[in-house]
Amino acid sequence: MKVSVDIHDSLNEVLMGLDQTHVDVKRAIKRAQRKYTAFIERLLIQAVVDASGVKRNLFKKHRVHVTTVYAEGKIKVWLGIAPVGLGYFGKVKEVAGGVKAGQHFRHDAFMINANNAAFKREGKERLPLVYQTQAIEPVAKPVVIQILKRGQQRLITLLEQELNYALHHE
Repeated sequence: MKVSVDIHDSLNEVLMGLDQTHVDVKRAIKRAQRKYTAFIERLLIQAVVDASGVKRNLFKKHRVHVTTVYAEGKIKVWLGIAPVGLGYFGKVKEVAGGVKAGQHFRHDAFMINANNAAFKREGKERLPLVYQTQAIEPVAKPVVIQILKRGQQRLITLLEQELNYALHHE
């Protein structure tokens, strides 16, 4: 899932009346954008993890990338919302009738060794095996949209703070 947030309008509101070509102002804008990018990344990871129940490390390492395109005044967010293996929801345990990981149960599934993964036979034969996953897209999409809308005010606050520091303390 790719989302692009235009921050150029928010910057123009705060920078009205300032010389945007001044070195200190440019430096303050870049610092504010960098801090805003880190803020959005942390907030997205925490919100998606809380909503879906997936382990935090999965998103922190592999499934969230937030980049800033300074020239265009945009922040681009990529969120990997492909189905997640049951092992990322918690320890996979064999229970009567199947396996359970976190709050998710799969009937007639089983574990192979201790790899924290669940599989299920596709038919009556021994093979093929199907790796058991859980979709997180229905939970993640509304959360992402809500977080990105809420984050605009944080950008304005960060920019005001950085401009204050750049113009009065540097």
